[in-house]
Amino acid sequence: MGMKADCANCRMHACYTKGVNCTGVDEADILAAYSEEERRIMKAAAYVEGTFYSNITRLEETAEFAKAMGYHRLGLAFCIGLNAEARYIARFYTKQGFECYSVCCKNCSFAKKELGLKQVKPELEYEAMCNPKFQAKFLADKGVELFISCGLCVGHDALFNAACPGPVTTLVVKDRLLAHNPLGAIYSRYWKRKLGIMDEDEV
Repeated sequence: MGMKADCANCRMHACYTKGVNCTGVDEADILAAYSEEERRIMKAAAYVEGTFYSNITRLEETAEFAKAMGYHRLGLAFCIGLNAEARYIARFYTKQGFECYSVCCKNCSFAKKELGLKQVKPELEYEAMCNPKFQAKFLADKGVELFISCGLCVGHDALFNAACPGPVTTLVVKDRLLAHNPLGAIYSRYWKRKLGIMDEDEV
């Protein structure tokens, strides 16, 4: 029958608490699914989680993960609206001993009108489109070993991830209304009510 794939509504999560495998997938198949490089990534990620759990920020966790992997070159793909934040992020990774390259979303300054894209401000004669595939290309050209996504638009982030020839990690998720914290909509009763997702017994 295969996995039901409805974990968000599971009330038990025995896979987490009791070692129960409800998927029907054999352990051998799980082990075979991960390449040697992917196993290295899994080990480094587990090392960071187990060593620094709840003690350091995601900004720092990303640096520790890169160190555990032996990476030297990091690539930051950022939204132009977060250019000030990107400067501090790049500064931090540089101080951590990495070569940090960064490419903003408006690279190449290609007009939205050339692709028939809707402009944020229609009255403007020129509005540059985001260019996620070339963010990936320019960073790859620098020999980046870990690609870091920083506030790219929904959809553009998917194109960036797909275009990167190496591992991608997300440092920042853009949410213009909620200070770049999408879960703010879940933590706020006001937003849950507005979105129509409150529990029946929730006031």
